[in-house]
Amino acid sequence: MHNRIKRLEELVNGASELIARLKEENEVLRKQVELLGAARNKAVSNSAAARELAEFKGKVRRRLERICLKIEKYNDLQPGLFEEDDEQ
Repeated sequence: MHNRIKRLEELVNGASELIARLKEENEVLRKQVELLGAARNKAVSNSAAARELAEFKGKVRRRLERICLKIEKYNDLQPGLFEEDDEQ
């Protein structure tokens, strides 16, 4: 029983750390979206800026995909919390 509680605490701490890291990444992405809006306005009049905008959008898209994969990975780990039978 003690091992399960300890494991649960470890998982909760890990999830808390992951949430904090995702919040930081979310803030970075929010700033990038603001920059994307500014870049979009600039891209209307400049084809080189349009290429830069496309590259920036690709980077943001890849980063979002990685974050989604992390979230799915940790979500898949969650059902394993109570797989052991309680022997006591």
